[in-house]
Amino acid sequence: MTSLLIADTESSTIELRDATSFERLALLPTRSMPHEVAVDPRCRIGYVSISYEDGFYGNYEKASHFLEVVSLDGPRHLRTVDLSPHWGPHGIQLSPDLRTALISCESHGGEVIALDLGTGEVTGSVPVGAHGPHWLALTPDGAKVYTANKEDPFVTVVDVASMAVTGRIETPYGTEGIAASPDGSRVFVASRRSPQLYVVDVATDRPERTVRLAEGPGAVTVTPDGGQVVFTSFNFDVWNEKPLLRQGFVQVLEVAGWVLGPRIPVGRFPLNVTTGSDGSTAYVCNYKDDTVSVVDLREMAVTRTAPVGAGPHGIACFERECS
Repeated sequence: MTSLLIADTESSTIELRDATSFERLALLPTRSMPHEVAVDPRCRIGYVSISYEDGFYGNYEKASHFLEVVSLDGPRHLRTVDLSPHWGPHGIQLSPDLRTALISCESHGGEVIALDLGTGEVTGSVPVGAHGPHWLALTPDGAKVYTANKEDPFVTVVDVASMAVTGRIETPYGTEGIAASPDGSRVFVASRRSPQLYVVDVATDRPERTVRLAEGPGAVTVTPDGGQVVFTSFNFDVWNEKPLLRQGFVQVLEVAGWVLGPRIPVGRFPLNVTTGSDGSTAYVCNYKDDTVSVVDLREMAVTRTAPVGAGPHGIACFERECS
């Protein structure tokens, strides 16, 4: 059974859903404002970052410093990890052995921390030199992590073994979504304030190409076979304090030939996207509509728009045994 774990920021809940029927299998309350999620399918555990106690990025009074851990059997809450003195956790990437979480945080001027998932202890941290590290991408071998920095004109490259910055990749307009290819050869980065998608060569940590788009991209993911880059477009000025929220889009970049597919209308503020294990379906969180759009990537069409909790943000797709 393919399942979805969704963090609903505005309702402060996480929900487990069947990815085919979209039946809600479980609903759990969390601390205020859950953001991103990651799943350990082997141990059937979900991790949820709690970024703020109120507000949102760039507009909050009190940041949070917690990571919630839930069992996907049941499901049930297992524990809350206090990340202090690190705060404002956002993106979560699990190491290949599923023993460590790499987490981007706003604390200490912007940093990445390494969390031992067995002990709950922070074993390392590194300043990334950017004020707003948000999403991050880990190469499949676990060797490098890349942070998308909202406010700064570069992506930061971190060597995980040494927890040291080894490079910066120029991205003049800040960055939003970021994702690594399954073969570890490329990282795809969404420009925050320009209609561009950067393709980074992991071997050199330099842009291989820049793909021009109709408008600025948002969230980014890559299908499991590496053949398609799936990204959303918010369709509003992310730097505007009071943007006019319009219908967003999802689009596919075919890696073979670097061909762009059609812009597929989804909901307002499509804040996140993931794909199923067979790569045929994408799931888009429409934050301002409280819905998830299900997109057939073969037909390039929305097949379902399902209501979920308020403010769907983090989303992960995983295979779950039938109970």
